[in-house]
Amino acid sequence: MGALDMSSRWRFERFVTTVLAALALLPAAPAAAQSSGVEFAVSGTSTIRGWTCSVSGSAEVTPGASAPVPGFDTGIQTATLTVPVNGFDCPEEEMREHLLEALQADEFDEITFRLESYAVSGPQAQATGSLTILDATTPVTFPISLSASGTGVEIEGELRLDMTTYGVEPPVVMLGLLRVRPQIRIEFSGLITP
Repeated sequence: MGALDMSSRWRFERFVTTVLAALALLPAAPAAAQSSGVEFAVSGTSTIRGWTCSVSGSAEVTPGASAPVPGFDTGIQTATLTVPVNGFDCPEEEMREHLLEALQADEFDEITFRLESYAVSGPQAQATGSLTILDATTPVTFPISLSASGTGVEIEGELRLDMTTYGVEPPVVMLGLLRVRPQIRIEFSGLITP
């Protein structure tokens, strides 16, 4: 190998070493958000019978510097639960159609909850944030059960609310014989991975 080749090789190796050293000194990027699946069941009653519809949603969680929770030793910086309105599955297609009409699915395709704060006590947490249905956003607080899993944390919780708070008109069918009551219960569960 000639002197020129050795010199070029030495400069290349020095360049690579310098770049690697510079990369090692860069600050670590903030933790990226991870998306996980969450199952939701929405139930209520009417003047004739009870009803339940289900939907698969998602949770996007970014670990951060805050109070630790099971499965997230460094706490949670941000969390958003998202429900695709058109994803609802009901026991009867007519029931699903009434639900999508009430939720104005053609105009509002998602229901979202954005976490603003939380307080942890053992395997329980009180989550506080903003819930958006249609174009109405209101603050809500509800309990969540947390249990560490090998790959993250299992969550489970429920929230009761009045649909009319969000501008949702409860369906009325059969010339008014069947009226859906405005109070509903939302139950959810899923595995959130950091």
